[in-house]
Amino acid sequence: MGIKANLQKYFKGDPILWGVIAILAAFSLLAVYSATGSLAYKYQEGNTYHYMFKHLAFLVGGGVIIYTIHLMDYRIFAKFATVFLWVSITLLFITLLVGSNLNQASRWLTVPGIGISFQPSELAKLALITFIARTLARYQDEDGAIDAFKPIMVYVMIVCGLIVKENLSTAMLIFLISFIMMFIGRVPIKKLSYVMLAGFGIVAFMLFLAPKLPFFHRAKTWSARVERFMSDDDTQSEGNYQSQQAQMAVATGGLFGKGPGNSQQRNFLPHPYSDFIFAIIVEEFGSFGALIIIMCYMVFLYRAGVIVRASSRTFPAFLAIGLSYLLVFQGFINMGVAVGILPVTGQTLPLVSMGGTSILFTCVALGAILSVSRNNIEEAEELKAESVKQTV
Repeated sequence: MGIKANLQKYFKGDPILWGVIAILAAFSLLAVYSATGSLAYKYQEGNTYHYMFKHLAFLVGGGVIIYTIHLMDYRIFAKFATVFLWVSITLLFITLLVGSNLNQASRWLTVPGIGISFQPSELAKLALITFIARTLARYQDEDGAIDAFKPIMVYVMIVCGLIVKENLSTAMLIFLISFIMMFIGRVPIKKLSYVMLAGFGIVAFMLFLAPKLPFFHRAKTWSARVERFMSDDDTQSEGNYQSQQAQMAVATGGLFGKGPGNSQQRNFLPHPYSDFIFAIIVEEFGSFGALIIIMCYMVFLYRAGVIVRASSRTFPAFLAIGLSYLLVFQGFINMGVAVGILPVTGQTLPLVSMGGTSILFTCVALGAILSVSRNNIEEAEELKAESVKQTV
């Protein structure tokens, strides 16, 4: 039995998707090791391997999660969709009240006794998309999914409402993916047009009116980021320092980069290991390395489309497309910020940026997509075997 057969025996589902995951994980380990040098000297007495091994542990743990979930029946996600959604809503509410403050935002919840922190918004994204997929599948009929609109929008507004105060970009991303899923799920255009208008109105309020209200303490930051992005002023200032340093890293990368570990901007760029890790990748691996990352996400989206088309049921199709859009859109937002075509948002690069919560929940999403793929392949093999029996 060859290597390929052995891999297919244990790693089921789309093999190309498994390859994309492996490439992104490899780039992630190299980039995080390089980007955490300053952090290691500041907090770990110069032990530059500390954060690399910690990140490797999360990648290995994430790999175990992907492998375990891809062997599970995807129907379990539909079965517990509402439970997970209410758990995430409860955690979001608790975080809003007593969340840990990091970078002037209370997005983290610390588990008492063990001191482990995580972002409930990561769980909420997966839970809401699963709920939307199940609801759209449940209410499909000849006229579309008219009755799915109300229950979906109730939970979308609850989740986004609990997130938006501390994390506008994540709330906007969730709202966008929900809108796209409803559009694909044949919710009437008239209802979706109201959603679009409401979305524009809420964003306008958060950027222009919320900064005047003391309750929205982050609103001034959001408004200032948009103003700096729209401004033609290229002078050095504290406000646009992040974007300028990231663009310097991108501009000096050239075609093949400076080589792994040779980044200069990692010493000046805030959060080079998370929010701006793509800039470090471009600096060290050049345009060639950037193209590999971009192609990985493009191939991932294409293979997700293949999985959706191969699905014989509506729920797994909606689940795969919702989760894949979430990861790919988030990835391109992160890259857009790094190269200066989008304002600073704080979104991480899925499966590449350092961050335990982000990696583990990203791996849950990847495992669910591969579970759908595995089921499709097994169904196709069963149909093929039945047709052979009938011809014999």
